[in-house]
Amino acid sequence: MLIKALCEYADFLEETIPEGWGYQDVSYMIMLSLEGDVTNIIDIREDKEEIGKNGKVKLIKIKKKILLPFRHNKSAIYSEIIEHRGKYIFGLQYDNKKLNSCDKKGKPYKDYIEAFKKKNMDFFEDISSEIVTAYKNYIKKWNNEQELNNELLLGLKNSLNSDGFCFALSGHPEIQLEKDEEFIKKYSQYIKAEFDNASVDENDYEFCGITGIKSKISETHDIIKFPVGNAPTYRMVSMKTDAFHSYGKKSSFNSGISETAMKKYTSTLNKLLSDKNHRIILGDLVLVFFAMKSDDSAECDLFSMMLGETREQQAAKTESGIHDVMKNAFGGVSGDAEAVMQKACDNDVTFYVAGLTANSSRICQKFIFRDKFGAVVGNLKKHQKDMHICNNSRPVYFSGIEKQLISPKATDQVLPPPLMTSIIMAALGGGKYPFGLLETVVRRVKTDSDEEGKNYIKLNDTRAGIIKACLNRKYGKEEITVALNEQNHDPAYLCGRLFAVLEKIQQESVDGTLNRTITDAYFSSAAARPSVILPKLIQLSKNHLRKLSEGRTVQFEKITGDIINALAGEFPRTLDLDGQGRFIVGFYQQKQAFFQKKTDDGKDG
Repeated sequence: MLIKALCEYADFLEETIPEGWGYQDVSYMIMLSLEGDVTNIIDIREDKEEIGKNGKVKLIKIKKKILLPFRHNKSAIYSEIIEHRGKYIFGLQYDNKKLNSCDKKGKPYKDYIEAFKKKNMDFFEDISSEIVTAYKNYIKKWNNEQELNNELLLGLKNSLNSDGFCFALSGHPEIQLEKDEEFIKKYSQYIKAEFDNASVDENDYEFCGITGIKSKISETHDIIKFPVGNAPTYRMVSMKTDAFHSYGKKSSFNSGISETAMKKYTSTLNKLLSDKNHRIILGDLVLVFFAMKSDDSAECDLFSMMLGETREQQAAKTESGIHDVMKNAFGGVSGDAEAVMQKACDNDVTFYVAGLTANSSRICQKFIFRDKFGAVVGNLKKHQKDMHICNNSRPVYFSGIEKQLISPKATDQVLPPPLMTSIIMAALGGGKYPFGLLETVVRRVKTDSDEEGKNYIKLNDTRAGIIKACLNRKYGKEEITVALNEQNHDPAYLCGRLFAVLEKIQQESVDGTLNRTITDAYFSSAAARPSVILPKLIQLSKNHLRKLSEGRTVQFEKITGDIINALAGEFPRTLDLDGQGRFIVGFYQQKQAFFQKKTDDGKDG
């Protein structure tokens, strides 16, 4: 489904790449004199401002994509026509602040540069344009062993090893090798001849599972440049061992995808993954999204902002007014924000969201979601409304949910992709949240502890909102309201409220800051076995009440009396997971109510 959707999306973009060509990331332009000397190496990357995690603006370099002859995915030494890799072009690499003509194991780069020289001299031999003449002269006279102190290459540092290069005529950056008319004419003839002379095997031609047309099936699929993972190459479709072969078909002939469809989906997916307006990274999970139209920037801007994006993106869109859609999501969108959204976006367009992860050298599709864009936005607004609790007016992004489900003491822990996938699918489709979400957040609340200067690690609005959303969706009704509900007589909810009242009594009875509250000592036990813990704390609170004013004592006794009466004097022996969730929310909402209500004398009421 994803591959077919990517091919259809490519048709909307109407970007036709000539046969035998492909886009390649390039950072530097090598300027050649007619004699073949390297006169300069120009950085052609574009400067772009990006707001970092610390909120400061920093300048980053964006590589330029240029059309070059098709790149082959070969692990052995293999030079391309118009090479872009520094190892082949220069026969050198930068390491330890110097240029080396050998790799770290002492193996010379001689084979790379010789492959480059032979392939390109053979191809360009009969072309005599100025840029090609300069290119051939460079190939003839370049000697890597004599360039170990080349200042231009030393100035590139590690970029020499990793970035791409292109060629142009010195003083005329517009005269580029890959755009030379004589070269393009010959290369077109070369591609046509290769196709005409290719041996035809009827077994390689089948009906493509994507286009439905009988075509040559692709034996191997192009590399996907995935933004997460450590493998050098990734593919969506790959059969590397005999275990994946069937019906006598080898490699990716098993996939039934034609070369045309393969080129279309791989180039489109690479384009989406490289565009921050079409993808978001959540730990090990990468979300890719697009709308079936030629210009889906408005839809993708709004969607990425609702999921949780970079500060740079958010800052840019806040100025346009679209950010108000999220701020008003709790009570519905209205006014200028609604007008902006309706004008910019097509609510009837089909919208796709795919979740991808890296597994060894293969990309795994965790899910794909499709719906009308208006329905997706509506469900995400409902997701925000469900997560809303007490006086919290901040949107709850998926990155924020992920953070709350991981131990604050963990340094490199990430949320398992299956759990994050289920959370996102529930938000996009408006369904129930996964059991693992409630279980994980309850465990974190019971396990984590606040620290000095960090008072909202154990329980905060995001964690309480997640529990509220999980329970309400599970039972299909607003069992737990946004703010404190004194009419909610669920025993677990009442026990949580009572625990918050007892903590408040303890806090006000002490002149100064408590080193250890009853929450620090008894919270987890009380949430699991109220009948064991709460009676003890009630007895303890009588000592604390003696230290308070008469008026304050009466207030607290009334609150505790009302809660105990609603419980009919009986505390639950144990609470299951849902009950512990209700306990936590009752505790949180009662605490928030103490902060919000003020008496005339300035004390909490």
